[in-house]
Amino acid sequence: MRTFRKIKPFGGTTSATGGKTNEAVMLVNSQISTTSVTFQCFNPNGSTFSVGPVTLAAGQTIIWPVQTYGWTASAGISGYELF
Repeated sequence: MRTFRKIKPFGGTTSATGGKTNEAVMLVNSQISTTSVTFQCFNPNGSTFSVGPVTLAAGQTIIWPVQTYGWTASAGISGYELF
C-alpha cells in the first residue's frame, strides 16, 4: 500500500483545479447525495485528457492514484493533493 507524507487542499468547489506535482488526489463527498467527478490527467507527452465521470456516493471518500491536473464535480466536494 502506498503511503503519502504530505497533503494540500485541492479545491472545495465545483470546477476546482490545482497544481501539477501531486502523486494522487483524495476526494471527499460530504454531501447528502451522490455526485459525479471528472478528472483531468496527464498523458506521457504532457497533454491532458479527461477520465470519468466517476460516481461518488454520499459520504464516500476516494483516492485517485494518478497525477491529476484538475477535476470537476456535479456538486461541491472537497479535494486534496497527495504527495
